[in-house]
Amino acid sequence: MHDPYLYDEVDVLKNLADIRDKELLRKAEADITSQAILAVYIKKYDIFNSEALQDIHRIIFGQIYDWAGDFRSIHIVKPEDILGGDSVRYAHPKDIKRQTAALMKEIAKLSRNGKNDRDVVFRLVRIIAQIWQVHPFREGNTRSVIVFAVLFAKSLDFSVDHEIFNRNSAYVRNALVWASQGIYSRFEYLERIFFDAILHEYIGPEEQSPSNTEKYSKIGDYDLKDYKERQHEQSDDENS
Repeated sequence: MHDPYLYDEVDVLKNLADIRDKELLRKAEADITSQAILAVYIKKYDIFNSEALQDIHRIIFGQIYDWAGDFRSIHIVKPEDILGGDSVRYAHPKDIKRQTAALMKEIAKLSRNGKNDRDVVFRLVRIIAQIWQVHPFREGNTRSVIVFAVLFAKSLDFSVDHEIFNRNSAYVRNALVWASQGIYSRFEYLERIFFDAILHEYIGPEEQSPSNTEKYSKIGDYDLKDYKERQHEQSDDENS
């Protein structure tokens, strides 16, 4: 079955600029979305729910994809080098709306009382990882979910350094991959960057100081300089 998000003749996402070269589209998307993200960061949402997440995705990607803000309609997989070529198990398309709404109810329960900041961030990491694993959109989930998390943390009056996420995008995505492995999930990598950005508290290895520019260069033994961004692929196997 042909992926409806791709052009018939080339393996490139259909886009409003009608770019049919994958590398050119990647560069155009990066330029457009980097500017759009700056605009989103000054927005304020009264309620952090599925509609807010969709609005964030629409603002970031609406200038390049006509499906921006819409939940995906197909099964997807993506081989992950950090998992030895395995893929995260994303939500079935028919379950996206329900699962996302349920996780938004968990987000709504988070509040600060002056003594629980570390617990709030601890719980936020796990909810954000679950939202990311649902993977509501065809592409652009990492950027949208992280912007959502930043804006939510700011709504709780945290002083968030969102540039930490921007500068370390490969680390963030691979940390989300490791936090989306069910009973085998490892949250310490995602916690490290969330605690750093939100609480300004670095919890990495003792041999790395907070000023070390290499502190987000690896996840475990995996060197992120070897990471190559790939596009998700359609899968006809509902269990994949």
